[in-house]
Amino acid sequence: MSDSAQPRSHGQAPRPGFSELARRKGVPAAFVLVLLAFGGFSLLLPVVPLAVVRGGGSELVAGATTGVFMTVTVLLQLVTPRLTTAIGYRWVLAIGSSLLGLPSGLLAVFDGPFAVLAISGVRGAGFGMMTVAGSALVAELAPPGMLGRATSLIGLAVGISEALFLPLGLWVLDVFGLPAAAWSATAFGVVGLVAAARLPDVYPEPPERSDPAALSRKSVMVLLAGPFLVMLAVTLPYGAAASFLSPALDSIASGGGAVVAGVGLGLLGAGVIVGRTFAGLVSDRHGPGRLVWPGLGVAALGMAAIAALLVVEPNPWWFLIPTVVFGFGFGAVQNEALVGSFERMPRSRLGTASASWNISFDAGTGLGSIVMGGLAAAGYVPLFSVAAIVVLAVGGPAAVWARRTRPERDLAAQGSDDRIGP
Repeated sequence: MSDSAQPRSHGQAPRPGFSELARRKGVPAAFVLVLLAFGGFSLLLPVVPLAVVRGGGSELVAGATTGVFMTVTVLLQLVTPRLTTAIGYRWVLAIGSSLLGLPSGLLAVFDGPFAVLAISGVRGAGFGMMTVAGSALVAELAPPGMLGRATSLIGLAVGISEALFLPLGLWVLDVFGLPAAAWSATAFGVVGLVAAARLPDVYPEPPERSDPAALSRKSVMVLLAGPFLVMLAVTLPYGAAASFLSPALDSIASGGGAVVAGVGLGLLGAGVIVGRTFAGLVSDRHGPGRLVWPGLGVAALGMAAIAALLVVEPNPWWFLIPTVVFGFGFGAVQNEALVGSFERMPRSRLGTASASWNISFDAGTGLGSIVMGGLAAAGYVPLFSVAAIVVLAVGGPAAVWARRTRPERDLAAQGSDDRIGP
C-alpha cells in the first residue's frame, strides 16, 4: 500500500473537497455522460408510453416499451464490464451514448408497435452500457479517500436528471408534441459523443497475482448480495411511486393530480441529490454503511406517509412532503449501496460492482411498476402501505447480511486504499 493510502492521523491535513474531485482529469466529462444517460432516460420514460396510448395503441404495448427497454438494459449491464476491459471506458461510453440518444428521434417518424419496441430495445442497450461504465469510471478516477463523494457525484447527476427531465418530458410532449421530445433526446446523444471524446483513454485495472480479482462467482455473489438487496428494497417502492403516484392523486383530485405528481417526482429527484450528497460526505468522514438503516427508515416513512394521506384525502399538494422525504432516504441508501459494492471488489472488478448496483436499480424499478402495481387493483392505500413494508422487510435483513459479509478493513478509515484509488 502506498503512503497516500495509509490511515490519516489527527495531525494531517483535512481530506480534499469536491473541488479537487471536479478538477480530476476525466471526472467532469464522466459526470456529464452520466447526466446525459439518465437525462435521456428520464426525458422519455413517461413520454413514450403516454404517446403510445394517445396515438391509439394499447396499454399493453405502452407498458411493453418500458419493459423491453429495462430488459435490454439489464442484459447489457451484465456484459459491459467485459466490454470495458476489451475496448476501454471511452469507447463503451461513446457507443452507449450513440445507442441511447441517436435512435430516439426515430420515435417521431415510426409509430408502429414493433418499431417503437425495437427502438426502445436499442435505447435500452445504450443505457445499460452508459450506466455501468459511467459509474465505474468515476470510481476509477476518484482520488484516494474520496470514493464516497465520487459516488455522490454520480447521484448528483442522476438526481438532477430525474428532477429536471421527468416533468420536462411530459411538458414538452403536451406543448410541442412527440417530435420535440424525441429529437431532444437525440441531441443528448450527440452531446454525449462530444463528452466521451474528452475522456482519458482509461481501461479497468488488470488483476495482479495477489489481487483478489480471482474471486469465484459464488464469492462475488455473496459479497455483493447485501448492497444489491438493500437497493432492491428502495427501488421496488420507487418503481411503484413513479408509475402510480399520478393515478393515485387523480383518484382524489378528480383528474387534476397529474401536475402535482409531476412536480412531486421532480422534488423526489431533488431529495435524492441531497440524500446522496449527505451520505457521500458521511461515508468519507466516518466510514461507509452508517446511513443504511437511517436511509431505509426515512424511505419507509415517506411511503407510509403517502398511504396515510391517501386515507385522509387532503389537497394533493400535501403529497409533495412525503415524496421529498422518500427521495432523501432513497438517495442515502443509493450512495451507501454503491460505496458498499465498490469496497467489496478489487480495483479490477469495479465494473462488476457497478453492474450489480445498476442492475438492482433498474430491475427493482421495473419490478416495482409491474409486481407492486398488481396491488393497485386493491386500491392505492394498500399499494403504498405495502411499499413501506417492503422497504423494511427486504432492506432490514439485507442490511444485516451486508454488515456480516463486509470486508474487515474500513475503506474510509484507510483513506480509500489501493483497491480503489488510482
